[in-house]
Amino acid sequence: MAPLAPIDSGVILKGAISRDELTACFPVICELRPYLKGSAEWVDRASSMAAAGYRVLAAWRGQRVLAIAGYRVTENLIHGRFLYVDDLVTTSAERSHGLGAALLGELTKIGKAEGCRRLVLDTAATNIQAQRFYKREGLMDTIVGFVKALGDFP
Repeated sequence: MAPLAPIDSGVILKGAISRDELTACFPVICELRPYLKGSAEWVDRASSMAAAGYRVLAAWRGQRVLAIAGYRVTENLIHGRFLYVDDLVTTSAERSHGLGAALLGELTKIGKAEGCRRLVLDTAATNIQAQRFYKREGLMDTIVGFVKALGDFP
């Protein structure tokens, strides 16, 4: 994915595909997924999930990643073809500067270009701040999700 136009202060959105690019994303993703044991685990898991369509879009200032969105285009009987956002996080030092909104805006464009009917994401029921942000960005809370643990995993 070629870099897109800067969104502010020299920040550009572009994909993270190579091991080096994914490694640069680790300090940000571990704020959302603190159970990751290190950058090697993150890179291996993201690379493995890429076989099932997982992609990473990142907000970059130079070589530094400020925010990321992990997503995939998939299909099911509920949504038809849709873009699912697995991960969306801005590093704590850069929150409230429009990076999450910029990532969601670009994901919306990607989803439309790929023939998706919806953009779908999940968030914890207790994450009120994220829910407010998603509603502000035009997402609707129309789905109730349930989880049953089947093994040891955070």
